[in-house]
Amino acid sequence: MTMKCKKGFAIVLALVMVFLVMPVVTAKAEGAVWTNPGDGWHYLQGTNIKVRIANDVISIEGTGALPDADYWKLYERPWHTSSATHLRIASTITSIGAYSFYKCSNIKSVEMYTSTFIENKNAFEGIAYCPIFRIADAEVQTRMIGTIPYTSLDSIQAFAQSNTMGACYILNDNKRAAAFQNSTNPTISNVYRADDKDAPWNNVFDNGNGNQATNICRLSANTPDYTLKVSAQRLYPGLACYEAYAAFIGDYTFATTFNLNVEKEKKTLYQTDKELEYVLTIPAEYRSVLRNFRLLAIGSGTVYIYDDLDTAAETITFRTDKPTTAYALVYK
Repeated sequence: MTMKCKKGFAIVLALVMVFLVMPVVTAKAEGAVWTNPGDGWHYLQGTNIKVRIANDVISIEGTGALPDADYWKLYERPWHTSSATHLRIASTITSIGAYSFYKCSNIKSVEMYTSTFIENKNAFEGIAYCPIFRIADAEVQTRMIGTIPYTSLDSIQAFAQSNTMGACYILNDNKRAAAFQNSTNPTISNVYRADDKDAPWNNVFDNGNGNQATNICRLSANTPDYTLKVSAQRLYPGLACYEAYAAFIGDYTFATTFNLNVEKEKKTLYQTDKELEYVLTIPAEYRSVLRNFRLLAIGSGTVYIYDDLDTAAETITFRTDKPTTAYALVYK
């Protein structure tokens, strides 16, 4: 492991860190055996998880994790050939594994709780187009990745930001719905509160909301370059990114993550001819004149650490010649 000092410094990792929004998981659910005693019930051997398929509903009950489904044996899922259109997941189900409901195209609505992790976006990939996710309140669960907390609600928001099915999301009240929608930039589309009787559950194309982007990064006036297009998004990265950040966060506290993209003539630039200075807006909930901020940036097998070059509470300024990558904002 080597170290090179610059305006920030780079620490070379042994592995190349992947910064996809949600990593593709192909782990097989080895040993997952379902029994069917009748009356629509199915039991997962070795656990108290049970499933009932009846009256157009797939109900997942019990306590614990619904394991990854084996991509090559999806037919072993009890609901694989079900025509049920509704899926209910109990609050005591701690997580939904990869490929759990993959290609279950009849499922139009999903009822779940904020206490349940979605392990991979493909858990619901290929269900009905424009599905409704009713996300009710329960105690949010937290996993620690080093010193970085990653919550069940984070995983649901990460799924929602990457979803391309035209889904809508229903939260308990306006405060929760607003926080869910605004957890990303661009904002999550089609988020409503449960008591909104005028919410267009079945007509989101004409009455949709969200998908609003705010310009949160720009080139500093100290290093202008009008041939470049700079854009940034507030996104949830893959777990490999969290692991990299946790390894080099030190005594700082994790705040949030961004992706930065720099283009010239519609071509993404991963390296510029010289270091340029960028100004990134700090989300309002993290701003404080008492805090010192820095950015952790993931390169190709490298973590770069950039300290704040300005004194403003609402921005962090940094210089780099490798701008297009994933960043974590941390502070102390």
